[in-house]
Amino acid sequence: MDERTLQTLSKALTLLIFRMGAVEKLHAIGACLDDETMKKLNMDINNRFYSLLTIWFNGSDEDAVNLERTLNFMVKVYGRNWDKAQTVDMLMK
Repeated sequence: MDERTLQTLSKALTLLIFRMGAVEKLHAIGACLDDETMKKLNMDINNRFYSLLTIWFNGSDEDAVNLERTLNFMVKVYGRNWDKAQTVDMLMK
């Protein structure tokens, strides 16, 4: 995947998944998330999405295997007690 698409996709995912959800509601009411903290969080999330997407789409076969192992481990260890995901309306209408 080309660099421009990776940058756009990571920003869009940051906005859709992180920024426009519960975190934005907390920020809007001033609940321990000032503008500077939000800026740092947005950049951290964006960088993490970009890194994930870069490995996913442009990484070597070894990178892909390591990513799959990492994701599976994280879900088993940290996500094991989470409720089943549900769809949410994220589209502009």
